[in-house]
Amino acid sequence: MKKETGDLGVKGQGIASVIKRISLDYPVIYMIIVLCVFIAFQNPNFFSLPNIISTFTSYAYFTVGSIALVFVFISGNSGIDLSIGNVAAFSAVISTSVMSALNEMGTMNPWLIILLGLMISVGIGIAFGLFNGIAIAKFHIAPFIITLATQLLSLGLSYVYTNGYTVSGAPRELSKLSTLIGIHVGDHIIPVAAILPFIAIIIMTIIQSKTTFGRQVVLTGSNPSSAEHAGISPQRIYLIVYVMSGLFAGLTGMFIPMCIGAVNPDVGTSFLMPMVAAVTIGGVSQTGGYGNMLQAFLGIIFIILLMSVMTFLGFGLPIQQLAYGVVIVLTMTLLGYLERKRFHN
Repeated sequence: MKKETGDLGVKGQGIASVIKRISLDYPVIYMIIVLCVFIAFQNPNFFSLPNIISTFTSYAYFTVGSIALVFVFISGNSGIDLSIGNVAAFSAVISTSVMSALNEMGTMNPWLIILLGLMISVGIGIAFGLFNGIAIAKFHIAPFIITLATQLLSLGLSYVYTNGYTVSGAPRELSKLSTLIGIHVGDHIIPVAAILPFIAIIIMTIIQSKTTFGRQVVLTGSNPSSAEHAGISPQRIYLIVYVMSGLFAGLTGMFIPMCIGAVNPDVGTSFLMPMVAAVTIGGVSQTGGYGNMLQAFLGIIFIILLMSVMTFLGFGLPIQQLAYGVVIVLTMTLLGYLERKRFHN
C-alpha cells in the first residue's frame, strides 16, 4: 500500500511539474482555452471543420509573416522588423502587376507566371531584408530605426507605383490554391494555402532545434560575448536572420493575392501589429535567447482566434488595433513575471 501511495505521489509530482512548465513556458495555452470557450458561446458553429479550414486559409498570409519575426526576436540585439507588413505589400504589388501583365498576354503557362511572380516577390523581400541586415550588422543601426525606415520606404514605393490604386489580375490558378487545390478530407478540401504555412513552421522548427545555425542564433541572443568567444559572429547572425525575415515577407507577398485577391498598397499596414502581438504573446523573448516555433505558433493561433471573434462581433480596425496593444501590454507584464519565476526556479 505504501508503494502504491508513493507511486501516486511521484505521478502527482510529475503532473504538477508538467503543469508548472506549461504555465511558465506556454501561458498562451490558457488564453487560447478561455477564448475558445467564449467563441463557443458566441458562435457554436465556429469550430466546425469547414469554418476552421476557412479561417486558417484566410489568415495564411498572416501566419507566414509572423514566422519571419521569430528568429529576429531570438537573435537579440533588441531585434524587431517593423517593415515586414509593408515589404510584403510592396512585394505583392509588384509581383501581382507583373503576373497580371503576363496573364493578359495569354501566351505563357499560368503556373509559369505564378512561379515568376513568386521569384519576384521573394527577391524583393530578400533585397529589403539584406538592406536591413547590412545596416544592423555592419553599421550598427538600431533595428527599430532601420526597419521603421524601410517600412516607410516600402509603403511609399507601393503608393508611387500604384498611385494608390488596387492591383489585381493574377492568374486564376493562384486563387485556386486557396479554394480548390489541396487535400480532400471527406467532402471538404484543405487548400494548399492553408497547408503551406504549417510546412513552413515545421521547417523552421527543424532549423531552430536541429541545426548548428539554430543553436548559434539562440546563443547569440542569450549572450553575444559568449557567442564571439565560441567563434560565432553576431554580425553574421544578425545579417542572416534579417535576410530570412525579408524572405518570409516576400513569401507573404504571394499569399496576399492568393488569399485576398486584389492588393491594396497599404494592405501590410493593418497586419504588422497582429504579427508582433502573435510572436510576443506566444512567449518568444524580444530580448533574445529564448523562444521557439511552438510558442510562436500558439501565439498565432490565439491572434487568429482573436481577429476572428472581433470580426464576428463587428469591431472595426481601430478597435482591433487597440485590442492588440492592450493584449501585448498585459502579456508582456505577465511574461516578465514568469521569466523571473523561471530563472528563480
